[in-house]
Formats: sequence, C-alpha cells, structure tokens
Amino acid sequence: MKIFLVEDSEVILVHLRHIVSEMPGAVVLGEANRQDDAVAGIAVTRPDVVILDLGLAQGNGIEVLRHVRPLQPALRFIVLSNKTAEQYRNRCLDLGAHLFLDKARDLENLPRHLAALEVRPAN
Repeated sequence: MKIFLVEDSEVILVHLRHIVSEMPGAVVLGEANRQDDAVAGIAVTRPDVVILDLGLAQGNGIEVLRHVRPLQPALRFIVLSNKTAEQYRNRCLDLGAHLFLDKARDLENLPRHLAALEVRPAN
C-alpha cells in the first residue's frame, strides 16, 4: 500500500511514519505540511491512500480533498483531525473521504483502518 502523509505536526508525523513502517507492504511515498505541496505531491506520487490533517501550515485538508478527489476518484482518504465537530466530519465525507478520525481518540486504531482499506477494492 502506497501512502502519502499530509500533516503539519512533526510529532504526529513521526507517529504516522512509525505506524506505516510497522505495516507489511506499506510505504510512505511522500509528505507535505501545506495544501499546495500536498496537492502537487499527491499528483506526482499517485498513492493508494492519503492520510490527511485538516489544519495545515498553509491552507487546509478540505481544500486538498476538493482539488484531488475529482482528479483521482479511486484514491482513498483518511482524515485525521482534532476538529471533531460533525460539520467537519460531514464535509469531509461529502467530499469523498473514506474515514474521519479523531487524532486524540482514534490514532491507535489507524493500522486496523489501513488494513481494512487494503483488502477492500478501491471505488
């Protein structure tokens, strides 16, 4: 599974790298902490999954979803955020995210969610 990480917190990014490194067959193709870099990096690397933070150093994850989803409809997005209000969750799911996870509560379950995406065919 090829994964692209979009996260502006170095602490979370280190944790995400560790999670991916523990998964057989998973590899991080690229990383970004800004909206424009994420859109460009995803276009170049063509990952299977993007792990996407909503709050970025510049821009936001919603705009990344809005730009990338129409260009790569089979790409699967897992949104991780501290912004857990229903409005954020609903907006991301409406834009094509497969999962919306709370960083504080759901990060430990990320390997299970990634494994489930790996066995499920892309849409």
